[in-house]
Amino acid sequence: MNAVKKTLLRGTLIPAALLLAAAPAVAAGEAGQDICSARFRGMPQQQVDAMRQPVQEAIETLDNARIELPSPSLPSGNINYLSIKPSFAEQTDKVCVIGYFELWRNNSYSTLPLLVDHVAVVDSPDPHDAARTVATTRIYFRTPRIEEFSNADDLKGSWNFWNRHQPLRLKIAAFDYEDGQRGHVHFGREMKLTISGKAASMVAAMLFAAGCYLLAAAAIPALGGNGAQPPLPWRQRWRHLLPWYITGSGGHASLSQMQMLLFTLIVATLLFYQWLRTGLLQELSTDLLYLIGISTAGTAGSQITTSIKKELEPQLYAYAQQLGWFTAPLAGAHAQASAAELLQTDKRFDIYKFQMLVFTVVIAAYVIASGADALGNIQISATLLTLMGMSQGAYVGGHAASDQLSPLEDQLTGMRDLQQRYQASTDMRVSEELRRRFQLAAAQAGVMFSRIFPRTLPDYMLDMPLDAASPAKAPD
Repeated sequence: MNAVKKTLLRGTLIPAALLLAAAPAVAAGEAGQDICSARFRGMPQQQVDAMRQPVQEAIETLDNARIELPSPSLPSGNINYLSIKPSFAEQTDKVCVIGYFELWRNNSYSTLPLLVDHVAVVDSPDPHDAARTVATTRIYFRTPRIEEFSNADDLKGSWNFWNRHQPLRLKIAAFDYEDGQRGHVHFGREMKLTISGKAASMVAAMLFAAGCYLLAAAAIPALGGNGAQPPLPWRQRWRHLLPWYITGSGGHASLSQMQMLLFTLIVATLLFYQWLRTGLLQELSTDLLYLIGISTAGTAGSQITTSIKKELEPQLYAYAQQLGWFTAPLAGAHAQASAAELLQTDKRFDIYKFQMLVFTVVIAAYVIASGADALGNIQISATLLTLMGMSQGAYVGGHAASDQLSPLEDQLTGMRDLQQRYQASTDMRVSEELRRRFQLAAAQAGVMFSRIFPRTLPDYMLDMPLDAASPAKAPD
């Protein structure tokens, strides 16, 4: 972790340079009030006018400072910083940083004073030797919004995507300042910056999220009960946009898959938003990677347990094949998924699913609120990550413990016994009763089979097979 040496100027929470923005106006030329003085007051234009000469003199002074920006584009309205190498500040409370922004637009220019938040000295990696660090001075400042400039009235309230980036000029200088006297010039520089608007980037990010969600919805066939049916009318397709329908590939709403869909959309949208704002794809914090990993592991574990539970005993599997059930048309599985199934297992309320859903909503809201500024700084407490992992484990374990295959195997075994008795029977009344019982058992087994294997069984597959008739019952 970077070692930060940070001192608050004049023993207050606001550095002296930041006081330049304070609002009651006092004449800028009062005797004894230097522009670095905490007593200096003035309107924004008065502040800029007072800075012009000393900043220009500092710019014309030769220095060896190398100034770097954190990203190609700076988010407007946020706190950003400049990195100056080599470090010039040993005692940051004795440093005065002043400057102003210029926006040239519509054949005119407008200025705003630089609002410095604080100055700090940090240890950053040496570009020539990764094992070493070098002291770097960072000047943290607030990036203005385009709407604050007087010549950008036409952009106020505008959501024009093409105007979300605007070029600015920053004229900045740093001086020694002690006992009310401005002294040695540390550096002076005129820089070209690009700042990005928040509103346009947010709208573009929301459109990106909507496009990704619609893409996922479009991947689901918009069919009715089975693939042979024509597409549903557009009015009935709106329900296909529901998240439990999109993730209900097995015919039932999957909480783990919906959680993975939610976290994927949130993280991808925030990455896209930060890219629009800064021009860079940010790194994800370790805690956020852990969260995505837990969600992915839960989804994978749920799918593994589901696939294991679908393996019938070989003899019963062969019997179901003889009945032709595995040749039945595939069902429109997604159409069966419902929101209630997100909190149910075997049609009963599942407290493990409820716990995981509550934690999912809380963490999703936190990631959205925190990731709007920086994804690399998102911190999720180890306790909450542990609870999330335990909740996923309980969900997967409960999913594995939920045995829907054994009842189906029992029903198929009973159907096979009834068929064998039917074939061996020579009494017509007994045969009819066995046939009726077979149909009842087949109807119940068909529901179980369709729930586990997404197929729609027609009525003729639930009747006694034709080849089961004994010669004694063959038609004349």
